[in-house]
Amino acid sequence: MARGAGFPEADQFVNEGMLSHLRVLDCSFGIAGPYGTRLMAGFGADTIKIEPPRTGDPQRHRGPFHRGQPGLERSLSFHWLNGGKRGVTLDLSHSRAPELVRSLIATADILVESFEPGALERWGFGIDALHAINPGLILISISDFGQTGPRRHWKATEIVHYAMSGAMSLTGDRDRPPLNSGPAITHYTAGLHAYLAALLAYQRRQRDGIGEWVDVSIQESALENVEIKLAEALLANHDAIRNGDSHALVPWECYPTADGAAAIIAGPLRNWSQGASALGDPEMLEPPFTTITGRIAHRQEVHARVRAALAGKSKREIYHRGQEAGLAFGYLASLAEALQSPQHEQRGFFQLTATHPEVGQLVSMAAPFQSAWHRWHLGRAPQLGEHNAAVYGALGHSPATLSELEDIGAL
Repeated sequence: MARGAGFPEADQFVNEGMLSHLRVLDCSFGIAGPYGTRLMAGFGADTIKIEPPRTGDPQRHRGPFHRGQPGLERSLSFHWLNGGKRGVTLDLSHSRAPELVRSLIATADILVESFEPGALERWGFGIDALHAINPGLILISISDFGQTGPRRHWKATEIVHYAMSGAMSLTGDRDRPPLNSGPAITHYTAGLHAYLAALLAYQRRQRDGIGEWVDVSIQESALENVEIKLAEALLANHDAIRNGDSHALVPWECYPTADGAAAIIAGPLRNWSQGASALGDPEMLEPPFTTITGRIAHRQEVHARVRAALAGKSKREIYHRGQEAGLAFGYLASLAEALQSPQHEQRGFFQLTATHPEVGQLVSMAAPFQSAWHRWHLGRAPQLGEHNAAVYGALGHSPATLSELEDIGAL
């Protein structure tokens, strides 16, 4: 695969991932924690996903499923979020569970959990107990509203986090109710924050030799997605309105084309004259449209002119015209178009996973960033309890112990 300047050829890549020296215990479930640990696994960390027996991570039961057939090993989101990990099961109610937990923690660098705040403490594995077992352990706790504060025990779903962050006030048509973003953007943001926080904590441990406890609030992470709108509200007392009619730059929204929709963005401002030429409307190069203040004052006329300029043209044609003019024009892509993007193809963003015993190979995404010297590891997701014998056996647990746990369904 050809790569951009500064990247080595394929045979120059280091075989081990840049995190291959780390062991990560993934005791999280759903999306946020598993996404953070997925990034760790992708860059080589030995990531062990710990699930309850029989049922596993609840994400295993959430569709869409491979070929539309539900099953513990068929959830497509579970496969993406847990690729490249090893999998074990553990029944925390069993009398031998503390022994197994201690042996796992003793060998780990990072522990990621998403239990209810205070749960680890109740089970005898609060931060002090964890550091008594492993002083250098980095604990990443992910919860809806954080480990402290008046809402620490509150529950929330993706749509609640999105709405409470203020982001929902910006999505949807102006004359209709607001909309959720679609993908679980707040949970994925929290997972990315957990990944970055874990690496920062590890860097500190390398310097100071001490462990860390990182508290990741999904609600606080969600606020990161509001971007400049939050600054506008704080500094200018300006409450943004959906559908672009309050944006500081004009035009700045999606407009219909002959085959879909194109995003027409006026920035950077110094290139607007080229953008107006790309639209093919010479009057847009005359006052009052030559200045941003003029376009704001005549906002509705600008919208009408842009719509007229795009009529009968394809979204890709407009996209390329804008890019050639040095403006951030784009188009609303279908998933099929995104999969066929020559940019994604050149970078090798979509790849085939390793073969899974039940679903075979799946097309999956690589990380949203690349390392100059380390490949992304696109392994498959583990079957429930697939690596029990290998992981627990390597930790010194006898076949008799494993047999005992199997008898109660923990393995």
